[in-house]
Amino acid sequence: MPRKKIKNKEWPVIRYHKPRNSWIVDAGTKISPIDPKTGEKKRIREYYNDKKDAEARAELLRIELKNHGISGFKLTQEQQIDAEKAFKIIKPFDVSITDAVKFYAEYHKLEGAEMTFADLVDDFRKTLDQNREKGEGVRDRTYKDYESRHSRLKKEFSNIKLISFSYAKHWKKLSQKLGTASRRYENHMRILFNYAVDEEYLKQSPMKGKLPFPPHLKTPVILKENQWRQLLLTAIETEEELGLLGFVILTLFMGLRPESEVKRISWKNINFRTGKLFIANHETGKSKLGRRLKIPQNALDLLSLCKRKKGNIIEDNYQHRKNWDLLREKAGLIVKDSNGKIIKSDWVGDIARHTAATMVYAKTQSEDKVRIFLGHTNNDTMMHYVNHGESIDEEAERFYSFTAPLSNSDSELSEQIA
Repeated sequence: MPRKKIKNKEWPVIRYHKPRNSWIVDAGTKISPIDPKTGEKKRIREYYNDKKDAEARAELLRIELKNHGISGFKLTQEQQIDAEKAFKIIKPFDVSITDAVKFYAEYHKLEGAEMTFADLVDDFRKTLDQNREKGEGVRDRTYKDYESRHSRLKKEFSNIKLISFSYAKHWKKLSQKLGTASRRYENHMRILFNYAVDEEYLKQSPMKGKLPFPPHLKTPVILKENQWRQLLLTAIETEEELGLLGFVILTLFMGLRPESEVKRISWKNINFRTGKLFIANHETGKSKLGRRLKIPQNALDLLSLCKRKKGNIIEDNYQHRKNWDLLREKAGLIVKDSNGKIIKSDWVGDIARHTAATMVYAKTQSEDKVRIFLGHTNNDTMMHYVNHGESIDEEAERFYSFTAPLSNSDSELSEQIA
């Protein structure tokens, strides 16, 4: 009675050898190579203690026969052992060793196989610089933001090869460390890897899924009525000393961004005859388009009180910061200790701009006018201006009626009646 074959009839076959309590991979002489010493075919018959090892070896022999014929068996013993190990690795993926090698060869021809993350950052920034030289690409503010975040990412992932970068192993570990700032950094990571794909450094980005939705924006903080009044009164009172009335008017009434807009403009941007303020494309912070804004009459009157109406609005950055701190301290918006350290502050970033936008909505009840006024704002932020503006329409009337004070009989300041 012939021995029972465990596998099907294709060569090689596997059968159990009871006397040796082992599994035989038997390829006979059909697919065996010729022994160079004897000139004869040597039967391939190998023993394995484990059935899975026998099956792996048999499958490897079948693949080699299919892909390379008899010549495929002209491997050294070391090569055969290496091939068996390779087959065990790829077996769960249901692909042949040939497919795996082709895949490896294809992906390791890419520049990303040798390019490090630091190389990618340098290459991307070079492209940014070239585009900016042509008058294209990102604006100064965005460029500086890129520079800061790229520097951090480059430090974290410097020598990691692009093709070896792992979303789970590398990015998730850093994102936990970054905390609430991780979303912004992830956005830059996606931009960099998408650039790598566009330049054919990689086949696909390793960044999984999509960028998560941004957290719900908090309601922008605005100045209370007593605060904006005191800020204006203090700016007027100290104009000869500090010269910040123009800065206060442009941020509080016109909603200009202190760093990216007020610093870029001069008194030439203000047309006292037409009562308009013009901001050119290159002078605006985020929007790609400049804007021409109507200056409220009371703000125009206050601007006429400024001691200086020539040159840049901000002449000296260091002195401006020093004077600005002093003005807010005098107005009671910040409190310092005996060492000059701020111990309490009611001033938060863009509070004057948020106040200006809220007042515009309270006065006009128009979201479109607020968008034009600010130059750019998203719908989430707009809802906050709306929520603020719905409740302060009477305050907005007083805001746009505020005028310079007159000295009374007691030498104190009191506002003129508009």
